Amino acid sequence: MEKRSACILYGSLTGNTKQIADAFAEVLAEYNFAVDMIKIAPNHDWDENPVHTENYDLVALGSPVIAGLPYKEVYTVCGLQGKKYLYGYKQYMKDREARINSTFGSISNGKGIPGVVAPAVGTGTPGTKGEFSKTHYGIAFCTYGGSGCGPDECYGTLEVIRELLRVNNVRMVGKFACPGKEVRHNSVEKISTRFKLVIDDAQALMQRYKENPDAEEFQKYTPEEVAYIKKLSSANDEESFSMSMTADNDPLGCGKPGSRMWHYDYNHRPTQRDITKAKIFIAEIIEDYFLTETGDPRPPYSVYTCIS
Repeated sequence: MEKRSACILYGSLTGNTKQIADAFAEVLAEYNFAVDMIKIAPNHDWDENPVHTENYDLVALGSPVIAGLPYKEVYTVCGLQGKKYLYGYKQYMKDREARINSTFGSISNGKGIPGVVAPAVGTGTPGTKGEFSKTHYGIAFCTYGGSGCGPDECYGTLEVIRELLRVNNVRMVGKFACPGKEVRHNSVEKISTRFKLVIDDAQALMQRYKENPDAEEFQKYTPEEVAYIKKLSSANDEESFSMSMTADNDPLGCGKPGSRMWHYDYNHRPTQRDITKAKIFIAEIIEDYFLTETGDPRPPYSVYTCIS
Protein backbone atom coordinates (compact mmCIF):
# COMPACT_ATOMS: atom_id res chain seq x y z
CA MET A 1 0.00 0.00 0.00
CA GLU A 2 1.34 3.41 -0.96
CA LYS A 3 2.31 5.48 2.07
CA ARG A 4 0.24 8.64 2.28
CA SER A 5 1.87 12.03 2.82
CA ALA A 6 0.74 15.22 4.49
CA CYS A 7 2.08 18.74 4.75
CA ILE A 8 1.19 21.03 7.63
CA LEU A 9 1.87 24.66 6.72
CA TYR A 10 1.24 27.13 9.49
CA GLY A 11 1.97 30.61 10.70
CA SER A 12 2.26 31.07 14.46
CA LEU A 13 3.30 34.15 16.39
CA THR A 14 2.76 33.15 20.01
CA GLY A 15 2.45 29.37 19.76
CA ASN A 16 -1.35 28.96 19.72
CA THR A 17 -1.60 27.80 16.10
CA LYS A 18 1.48 25.63 16.48
CA GLN A 19 -0.27 23.65 19.23
CA ILE A 20 -3.03 22.70 16.77
CA ALA A 21 -0.49 21.92 14.04
CA ASP A 22 1.35 19.62 16.47
CA ALA A 23 -1.91 17.86 17.35
CA PHE A 24 -2.65 17.26 13.67
CA ALA A 25 0.87 15.93 13.08
CA GLU A 26 0.58 13.50 15.99
CA VAL A 27 -2.64 11.97 14.67
CA LEU A 28 -1.42 11.84 11.06
CA ALA A 29 1.66 9.92 12.20
CA GLU A 30 -0.57 7.46 14.07
CA TYR A 31 -2.34 6.76 10.77
CA ASN A 32 0.99 6.14 9.04
CA PHE A 33 1.15 9.41 7.10
CA ALA A 34 4.59 10.81 6.35
CA VAL A 35 4.30 14.35 7.74
CA ASP A 36 6.21 17.51 6.84
CA MET A 37 5.67 20.45 9.21
CA ILE A 38 6.68 23.82 7.80
CA LYS A 39 6.36 27.11 9.62
CA ILE A 40 5.53 30.12 7.46
CA ALA A 41 7.84 32.83 8.74
CA PRO A 42 9.49 35.95 7.26
CA ASN A 43 12.94 34.35 7.35
CA HIS A 44 11.97 31.22 5.38
CA ASP A 45 13.72 31.08 1.98
CA TRP A 46 11.08 29.61 -0.32
CA ASP A 47 13.47 29.49 -3.30
CA GLU A 48 15.92 27.42 -1.26
CA ASN A 49 13.23 25.36 0.49
CA PRO A 50 10.12 25.32 -1.72
CA VAL A 51 6.87 23.53 -0.98
CA HIS A 52 5.03 21.77 -3.80
CA THR A 53 1.48 21.02 -2.69
CA GLU A 54 1.06 18.51 -5.51
CA ASN A 55 3.50 16.22 -3.69
CA TYR A 56 1.04 15.62 -0.83
CA ASP A 57 -2.21 13.75 -0.33
CA LEU A 58 -3.32 16.13 2.43
CA VAL A 59 -2.35 19.75 3.04
CA ALA A 60 -3.29 21.59 6.24
CA LEU A 61 -2.89 25.36 6.13
CA GLY A 62 -3.20 27.29 9.39
CA SER A 63 -2.84 30.80 10.73
CA PRO A 64 -3.57 32.98 13.72
CA VAL A 65 -6.29 35.56 13.18
CA ILE A 66 -4.92 39.11 13.11
CA ALA A 67 -7.58 41.82 12.95
CA GLY A 68 -10.03 39.40 11.32
CA LEU A 69 -7.63 38.06 8.67
CA PRO A 70 -4.85 35.46 8.45
CA TYR A 71 -1.32 36.49 9.44
CA LYS A 72 -0.13 38.48 6.41
CA GLU A 73 2.92 36.26 5.87
CA VAL A 74 0.54 33.34 5.28
CA TYR A 75 -1.60 34.99 2.63
CA THR A 76 1.43 36.63 0.98
CA VAL A 77 3.26 33.31 0.56
CA CYS A 78 0.21 31.22 -0.32
CA GLY A 79 -1.74 33.80 -2.28
CA LEU A 80 0.52 33.98 -5.34
CA GLN A 81 1.36 37.64 -4.85
CA GLY A 82 4.47 39.74 -4.35
CA LYS A 83 7.82 37.96 -4.51
CA LYS A 84 7.12 35.13 -2.10
CA TYR A 85 5.69 31.83 -3.29
CA LEU A 86 5.39 28.44 -1.66
CA TYR A 87 7.25 26.86 -4.55
CA GLY A 88 9.75 29.73 -4.94
CA TYR A 89 9.72 33.03 -6.80
CA LYS A 90 12.32 31.82 -9.31
CA GLN A 91 10.17 28.86 -10.27
CA TYR A 92 7.15 31.14 -10.54
CA MET A 93 9.00 33.38 -13.00
CA LYS A 94 10.04 30.35 -15.07
CA ASP A 95 6.43 29.16 -15.17
CA ARG A 96 5.25 32.65 -16.05
CA GLU A 97 7.69 32.93 -18.96
CA ALA A 98 6.68 29.49 -20.24
CA ARG A 99 3.03 30.47 -19.96
CA ILE A 100 3.57 33.67 -21.94
CA ASN A 101 5.46 31.81 -24.66
CA SER A 102 3.04 28.89 -24.90
CA THR A 103 0.57 28.57 -27.75
CA PHE A 104 -2.53 28.98 -25.61
CA GLY A 105 -1.03 31.30 -23.01
CA SER A 106 -1.10 28.67 -20.30
CA ILE A 107 0.83 25.66 -19.09
CA SER A 108 -0.02 22.80 -16.80
CA ASN A 109 2.11 23.43 -13.72
CA GLY A 110 -0.10 22.04 -10.98
CA LYS A 111 -1.19 25.52 -9.89
CA GLY A 112 -4.51 25.69 -11.71
CA ILE A 113 -7.80 26.74 -10.19
CA PRO A 114 -9.92 23.79 -9.04
CA GLY A 115 -13.39 23.50 -10.50
CA VAL A 116 -15.69 20.49 -10.69
CA VAL A 117 -14.24 17.29 -9.27
CA ALA A 118 -14.67 14.15 -11.32
CA PRO A 119 -17.16 12.22 -9.15
CA ALA A 120 -16.23 8.65 -10.08
CA VAL A 121 -13.13 8.17 -7.91
CA GLY A 122 -11.23 9.95 -5.17
CA THR A 123 -8.26 10.36 -7.48
CA GLY A 124 -10.29 12.76 -9.64
CA THR A 125 -8.58 16.15 -9.62
CA PRO A 126 -10.06 19.56 -8.99
CA GLY A 127 -10.45 20.54 -12.63
CA THR A 128 -12.85 19.68 -15.41
CA LYS A 129 -15.15 16.66 -15.32
CA GLY A 130 -13.46 13.59 -16.63
CA GLU A 131 -9.98 14.69 -15.56
CA PHE A 132 -8.44 11.99 -13.38
CA SER A 133 -5.13 13.26 -12.10
CA LYS A 134 -4.60 13.33 -8.36
CA THR A 135 -6.81 15.27 -5.95
CA HIS A 136 -5.05 17.02 -3.08
CA TYR A 137 -7.17 17.28 0.05
CA GLY A 138 -6.97 20.31 2.30
CA ILE A 139 -7.71 21.47 5.84
CA ALA A 140 -8.07 25.12 6.81
CA PHE A 141 -7.40 25.91 10.46
CA CYS A 142 -6.86 28.91 12.68
CA THR A 143 -6.71 30.12 16.26
CA TYR A 144 -8.47 33.34 17.13
CA GLY A 145 -9.07 35.74 20.00
CA GLY A 146 -12.81 36.26 19.87
CA SER A 147 -12.64 38.05 23.20
CA GLY A 148 -15.59 40.25 22.33
CA CYS A 149 -17.72 38.50 19.70
CA GLY A 150 -16.72 34.85 19.98
CA PRO A 151 -16.44 32.47 17.00
CA ASP A 152 -17.67 35.07 14.50
CA GLU A 153 -14.09 36.33 14.42
CA CYS A 154 -12.72 33.18 12.77
CA TYR A 155 -15.14 32.69 9.86
CA GLY A 156 -13.56 35.22 7.49
CA THR A 157 -10.08 33.84 8.03
CA LEU A 158 -11.19 30.27 7.35
CA GLU A 159 -12.74 31.36 4.05
CA VAL A 160 -9.56 33.22 3.05
CA ILE A 161 -7.54 30.09 3.83
CA ARG A 162 -9.98 28.05 1.74
CA GLU A 163 -9.19 30.36 -1.18
CA LEU A 164 -5.44 30.09 -0.55
CA LEU A 165 -5.75 26.31 -0.69
CA ARG A 166 -7.80 26.56 -3.88
CA VAL A 167 -5.28 28.64 -5.81
CA ASN A 168 -2.62 26.12 -4.80
CA ASN A 169 -4.72 23.31 -6.32
CA VAL A 170 -5.94 21.90 -3.00
CA ARG A 171 -9.58 20.98 -2.32
CA MET A 172 -10.72 21.85 1.25
CA VAL A 173 -12.49 19.03 3.08
CA GLY A 174 -12.23 20.33 6.64
CA LYS A 175 -12.00 23.51 8.69
CA PHE A 176 -11.04 23.84 12.33
CA ALA A 177 -10.84 26.81 14.69
CA CYS A 178 -10.44 27.28 18.40
CA PRO A 179 -9.62 30.22 20.67
CA GLY A 180 -6.05 31.17 21.43
CA LYS A 181 -5.06 33.59 24.15
CA GLU A 182 -3.86 37.01 23.01
CA VAL A 183 -0.49 36.76 24.68
CA ARG A 184 1.09 40.03 25.83
CA HIS A 185 -1.70 42.09 24.32
CA ASN A 186 -0.66 45.35 25.96
CA SER A 187 2.99 44.82 24.98
CA VAL A 188 2.07 44.36 21.32
CA GLU A 189 0.03 47.57 21.36
CA LYS A 190 2.94 49.51 22.84
CA ILE A 191 5.49 48.16 20.37
CA SER A 192 3.09 48.87 17.50
CA THR A 193 2.77 52.49 18.62
CA ARG A 194 6.47 53.02 19.42
CA PHE A 195 7.82 51.62 16.14
CA LYS A 196 4.84 52.53 13.93
CA LEU A 197 4.10 48.91 13.02
CA VAL A 198 0.82 47.18 12.27
CA ILE A 199 -0.28 44.74 14.95
CA ASP A 200 0.88 41.54 13.26
CA ASP A 201 4.31 43.00 12.48
CA ALA A 202 4.65 44.18 16.10
CA GLN A 203 3.67 40.76 17.40
CA ALA A 204 6.06 39.03 15.00
CA LEU A 205 8.90 41.37 16.00
CA MET A 206 8.36 40.64 19.66
CA GLN A 207 8.25 36.89 19.06
CA ARG A 208 11.46 36.95 17.00
CA TYR A 209 13.18 38.81 19.81
CA LYS A 210 12.06 36.20 22.33
CA GLU A 211 13.39 33.41 20.10
CA ASN A 212 16.72 35.09 19.28
CA PRO A 213 17.52 38.45 20.93
CA ASP A 214 20.99 38.43 19.32
CA ALA A 215 19.64 38.27 15.76
CA GLU A 216 21.18 40.63 13.24
CA GLU A 217 17.97 42.61 12.75
CA PHE A 218 18.11 43.93 16.32
CA GLN A 219 21.53 45.50 15.71
CA LYS A 220 19.84 48.32 13.82
CA TYR A 221 17.96 49.46 16.94
CA THR A 222 19.44 51.77 19.55
CA PRO A 223 20.29 50.29 22.97
CA GLU A 224 17.27 52.11 24.40
CA GLU A 225 14.96 50.61 21.77
CA VAL A 226 16.33 47.11 22.34
CA ALA A 227 15.82 47.53 26.09
CA TYR A 228 12.23 48.61 25.39
CA ILE A 229 11.56 45.54 23.23
CA LYS A 230 13.19 43.29 25.84
CA LYS A 231 11.08 44.68 28.66
CA LEU A 232 7.78 44.28 26.82
CA SER A 233 8.69 40.84 25.44
CA SER A 234 9.34 39.64 28.97
CA ALA A 235 5.77 40.32 30.10
CA ASN A 236 4.04 37.13 31.19
CA ASP A 237 0.66 35.91 30.05
CA GLU A 238 -1.13 37.33 33.11
CA GLU A 239 0.15 40.79 32.18
CA SER A 240 -1.31 40.57 28.69
CA PHE A 241 -4.39 42.53 29.71
CA SER A 242 -4.84 45.33 32.21
CA MET A 243 -7.82 43.58 33.78
CA SER A 244 -8.49 40.14 35.21
CA MET A 245 -9.95 37.56 32.82
CA THR A 246 -12.34 36.23 35.44
CA ALA A 247 -14.94 37.85 37.69
CA ASP A 248 -15.00 37.39 41.45
CA ASN A 249 -18.20 35.35 41.46
CA ASP A 250 -19.61 31.86 41.02
CA PRO A 251 -22.63 32.36 38.74
CA LEU A 252 -23.60 28.67 38.54
CA GLY A 253 -22.69 27.70 42.08
CA CYS A 254 -20.26 25.11 40.77
CA GLY A 255 -17.02 26.58 42.09
CA LYS A 256 -16.06 28.26 38.81
CA PRO A 257 -15.86 32.05 38.43
CA GLY A 258 -17.52 33.85 35.53
CA SER A 259 -15.49 35.00 32.53
CA ARG A 260 -15.15 38.64 31.47
CA MET A 261 -14.30 37.51 27.93
CA TRP A 262 -16.57 35.73 25.47
CA HIS A 263 -14.80 32.39 25.87
CA TYR A 264 -14.41 30.78 29.26
CA ASP A 265 -10.88 30.19 30.57
CA TYR A 266 -9.69 32.47 27.79
CA ASN A 267 -6.22 33.03 29.19
CA HIS A 268 -5.43 29.30 28.95
CA ARG A 269 -6.66 28.59 25.42
CA PRO A 270 -6.03 26.41 23.55
CA THR A 271 -6.77 24.08 26.45
CA GLN A 272 -6.35 20.31 26.46
CA ARG A 273 -9.99 20.10 25.46
CA ASP A 274 -9.24 22.15 22.32
CA ILE A 275 -6.31 19.87 21.50
CA THR A 276 -8.55 16.82 21.92
CA LYS A 277 -11.13 18.33 19.57
CA ALA A 278 -8.41 18.95 16.98
CA LYS A 279 -7.28 15.33 17.19
CA ILE A 280 -10.81 13.95 16.85
CA PHE A 281 -11.50 16.31 13.94
CA ILE A 282 -8.53 15.22 11.83
CA ALA A 283 -8.92 11.55 12.78
CA GLU A 284 -12.46 11.55 11.38
CA ILE A 285 -11.30 13.13 8.11
CA ILE A 286 -8.53 10.57 7.73
CA GLU A 287 -10.82 7.64 8.55
CA ASP A 288 -13.68 8.70 6.30
CA TYR A 289 -11.62 9.87 3.32
CA PHE A 290 -8.60 7.55 3.35
CA LEU A 291 -9.54 4.34 5.22
CA THR A 292 -11.55 2.93 2.32
CA GLU A 293 -12.22 -0.57 1.03
CA THR A 294 -9.90 -0.18 -1.96
CA GLY A 295 -7.32 2.15 -0.39
CA ASP A 296 -8.29 4.90 -2.84
CA PRO A 297 -9.51 8.08 -1.13
CA ARG A 298 -13.16 9.02 -1.46
CA PRO A 299 -14.20 11.91 -3.69
CA PRO A 300 -13.99 15.25 -1.81
CA TYR A 301 -17.64 16.03 -1.12
CA SER A 302 -18.32 16.66 2.57
CA VAL A 303 -16.53 19.41 4.50
CA TYR A 304 -15.94 18.61 8.16
CA THR A 305 -16.21 21.61 10.49
CA CYS A 306 -15.15 22.02 14.12
CA ILE A 307 -15.30 25.55 15.54
CA SER A 308 -15.12 26.12 19.27
